[in-house]
Order: sequence, then structure tokens, then C-alpha cells
Amino acid sequence: MQTITHPTLVQLVASGAVRVVVAVGQPGGWTLLIRYGLAERALAAQRSKQLRVFRKLDTLVLYLQAIGVSRFEIDAANFSGLAR
Repeated sequence: MQTITHPTLVQLVASGAVRVVVAVGQPGGWTLLIRYGLAERALAAQRSKQLRVFRKLDTLVLYLQAIGVSRFEIDAANFSGLAR
């Protein structure tokens, strides 16, 4: 899966390019999937090429609100509160 960085996501949100944001459940937390234009990318962690994992859904919601996203979808099919 290709990724985008936080600064890129902020720019996409500010420009109105983001169509859908999905919180995707993982073992131990949540990742973000961003759809814009014809692209679909996951949010990368700041210091690595790994996916950013939010341990709590509350933290993810606060992050999205801080960058201007107030609506998003949740895919909890693979969520587990236990880390891998």
C-alpha cells in the first residue's frame, strides 16, 4: 500500500481534495486510509515508512478534527484491541 505523510494530508484536506477518510481496524489499533482523486493512500508514521497506528479511536478522532476532517468511515472488520 502506498502512503502519504501528515503534511500532504493536511494540504489535501485544506484544498478540499479528500473524498473519503476511512479508519481501518487493525490488531492493536487503527490506521487511516485516504481517498482523493483516483488515488487511495494510507497515512504513514512521521519517522518511518510504516503505517501510522492510532491505539485509541479517540486519539484518531482528535487528530482528524485538528486537521479539518469531521466525517469519516469506520471499517472495524479486522479490529482487535490486542496488539500483534
